[in-house]
Amino acid sequence: MITKIGLYRDPRKKKPWVIRWFGEYDPSTGKQKRYSKSFRLRKEAEEFQSEQAMAFKEGHQRDRPENITLRDYCKDWLTAKKVEFRPETILLYNNTIVRLINYFGANCLLSRISRRATAKFIVEQKRLDGKDEELSNWARHRVLRNCKTMFQDAVIWELIAQNPFTYVKAPKCITRPWHYLQPEEFKRLLNASSGKHVVRLRHKALYALAYCCGLRYGEIVNLTWKDVNFVNHEIKIDNRSATTIFPPFFVKDAESRAVPIPKHCLEILIDLKVYNDATDQTPYVVLNDSQYQTVLVKWKRFVKQGRPWRNRDMQNNSLTTFKRHIKWTGIQPKGTLSIHTLRKSCIQNWANNITNPEVVRVLAGHSDLQTTMKYYAQADSEQMEKAAATIDALLRETDARMTPNTNFDK
Repeated sequence: MITKIGLYRDPRKKKPWVIRWFGEYDPSTGKQKRYSKSFRLRKEAEEFQSEQAMAFKEGHQRDRPENITLRDYCKDWLTAKKVEFRPETILLYNNTIVRLINYFGANCLLSRISRRATAKFIVEQKRLDGKDEELSNWARHRVLRNCKTMFQDAVIWELIAQNPFTYVKAPKCITRPWHYLQPEEFKRLLNASSGKHVVRLRHKALYALAYCCGLRYGEIVNLTWKDVNFVNHEIKIDNRSATTIFPPFFVKDAESRAVPIPKHCLEILIDLKVYNDATDQTPYVVLNDSQYQTVLVKWKRFVKQGRPWRNRDMQNNSLTTFKRHIKWTGIQPKGTLSIHTLRKSCIQNWANNITNPEVVRVLAGHSDLQTTMKYYAQADSEQMEKAAATIDALLRETDARMTPNTNFDK
């Protein structure tokens, strides 16, 4: 096989300096394809020659990448990933693909997308719903992350030599402050639940599962009585396959976990279980019979239409009820306050009282510790005072142990 990378000069061309090389040996033809690239200056040609020689030495392919359009690649990539990704993830990547095709064009060759073009692509993105509002940096960050993943696979598949999104800088995302719900405020929220006794119990169970056990809202509305172990006082959060009476449930980041149930939450669940067994007998913890029947109808319709089921399809009007209960408590939020904030407050409580951050990560169901420390554990005024008090206490203990030195003034 010929491996030489030649430098030649052809005075007839506007770009006279030419680099020529051969591709891989093809056993079916017994030949190697020939490739060339022209340059105006000899220095440019020599730099390219050196880069190619280094790339081939590192094992990069000698043949030029296949010319494939952006539309065809996205279609092939998504088909290959459908067995790996969940419906929510597929939807997010579909949105990214729509953005790519709208910007670059469906027939744009994958190899023609440059680093400069990708940087402009991220900056110039708009909302897909047509609203005349600026796209948030969080949304841009997600689009960039998706593009990096997609185009890195194109490199692995040897369709392009380099990922053009690799060096695009992610926009700075500012985490909005959220209201840490104090324990006394949580108690007021439980007391604000209205309606019949069983209705109040369902509201209390929802809030307690978020604040006491750190469950996500999607995990709570998908929680079944089979997931609650009243003997060992723990809740199992795990993937659940679809059945005739259950739609599927997917754990975020595939982080299955067992969460201990504090006594306060356990008492609420026990009371609710007694009423549920005597009345609705629904398999879900916080859904009544009417809500459960609505879920079944929706699930059967999705199956008939061939639509994928997502955890969010279980959502109901809990957020509206929560806002009404917060208003009745008289709580004045210092930052965002939602059902998800109850989970954040739980994680904050764990972070304040559990010395091992890895334990907090596991309980929260995060895929990495960075998420736990960056987005959930926040420093409030009480913690700041504790930090100062800690230093003062250490210095006082040191003063008590030290013998006064009277030689300093001599």
